[in-house]
Amino acid sequence: MLKHEVKIEFQNSEVLKSIIEKSYFEEGTNGKLFGKSNYLVMSSDIEPEAFEILKEVKNSTVKICNQEIIDGSMRFIVEETEGELRMYPASIYCVKEEDKYSFY
Repeated sequence: MLKHEVKIEFQNSEVLKSIIEKSYFEEGTNGKLFGKSNYLVMSSDIEPEAFEILKEVKNSTVKICNQEIIDGSMRFIVEETEGELRMYPASIYCVKEEDKYSFY
């Protein structure tokens, strides 16, 4: 069990919304995460401050916050794979209410 978890404010709402929709709603899973097929490739172009932090905490779990589209936070697993820093959604369930997402 994790004793500490990094929490990051992720400003790029468009990128987050895209990975949320793809991971939880486009596959016909109706809000439930299925597998590790969807991920976000992190770079300094997408989110410069978050990228610097995530480079140091690879192979761990982080909480991502975005007050514009997320109610609370969303968990991701950060891994370095094939030379890329990838963020895989780790929250099992997602509920969309009034243009905001909640994760369980």
